[in-house]
Amino acid sequence: MRLKVLAKIILICCLLANTISLIFITEWAQNILKKWPQAIVLGIIFFAFQSVILAGLVKPYFKDISARILFSKKKLLIGLFAGFAVWILTQVWVHYATGLSIDYPTSSRVRKYLFIFLLNSVPAALIEEFIFRFLPVHYAEKKGISRQQLIVLAVGVALVFSLSHVSAYIFRDHTSFSELAFPLISAFFYGMAYFFVYFMTDNIYLTTLIHAFSNNQLYLVSSPYNDSFYFYTLIFITLVWFMRREARRIRY
Repeated sequence: MRLKVLAKIILICCLLANTISLIFITEWAQNILKKWPQAIVLGIIFFAFQSVILAGLVKPYFKDISARILFSKKKLLIGLFAGFAVWILTQVWVHYATGLSIDYPTSSRVRKYLFIFLLNSVPAALIEEFIFRFLPVHYAEKKGISRQQLIVLAVGVALVFSLSHVSAYIFRDHTSFSELAFPLISAFFYGMAYFFVYFMTDNIYLTTLIHAFSNNQLYLVSSPYNDSFYFYTLIFITLVWFMRREARRIRY
């Protein structure tokens, strides 16, 4: 895959995401958002449509992509374990650092959360992780680009990742143009962080879970420091993972 082709795929997906989000201009779509079972169904339809378009875009390059390695069961188990470890450690550290009590949610709230998380948050994150993390890192590894070029690539991809959310912020979340800079800058830095984590761990399951939880959070400790602790815990786990992998590579 050439850089021109990679850029084309990423830009098309960015435009597609913004186009789909235009549906939230309508009162009908706004009303659906207020009814979570219907919102889940609408989300599934969106993700199915995006997946079909994405599959068509990358189909000529399937031979260069090992789906068996990308979506291996071993990576799934490791990604789940690491993602759960990040979540648990965040709760523990916030609890002991702030002295705030742990508030366990009701079973009905957990069921509702899991439905939304598994059927909407995870599919949306997986699609974006494949587009904005796997494809560019796969390209970088195939081409053997320099570290400086990799940084430029990461910045460019994170910028497009941020811009892919413009319609959603404006029409779904009702963000005014004067306040649009903050969520876009936040999305850019999250995009950089996810790129870093994926490059270091080579595990799309981990970045998908982290991404999905960042969009749909369920903390057991109510604290304004949750996001900061979550981010630093993620970086800590990622660095430990990378150092362990490098130590094994050097040993063998």
